[in-house]
Amino acid sequence: MNHQGKKPLKVIDIQCTRFVEPLKQAFSDAGLWVFQSFDLRSTRALHDGCTCPYHGTSQCTCELVVLLVYRALGDPITLVLDGRDEQTYIFINDERGTSVRPATMEMIERIISQAAYTLTRQGEGIENNKLLNI
Repeated sequence: MNHQGKKPLKVIDIQCTRFVEPLKQAFSDAGLWVFQSFDLRSTRALHDGCTCPYHGTSQCTCELVVLLVYRALGDPITLVLDGRDEQTYIFINDERGTSVRPATMEMIERIISQAAYTLTRQGEGIENNKLLNI
């Protein structure tokens, strides 16, 4: 997806489909309400033969999820999760450029990092258990 030259807030080395639900839960645990407004995989299922600009085939692994994160006051913060090749690029869509306060931005980054860390640790535990035949 073209993000018009914007730099991602975070890049997570986790497949987008694996990361969405834990991230939504992490926001909820932090007292924020999250609504998933778009999922490219669901949309792509309705259309046969679309060629991916990244992979050059209809057998594409790209993912795009849009989350609306609601605080107690104010408009929602729009997060775009762009997944490709086992990585998730996370962008904040802030068209006005200053509508997300620095403290809120830091909180969002912290929640994303914690969700990624937790999911990675769980994955390591599963792999270790497989190695130990537990």
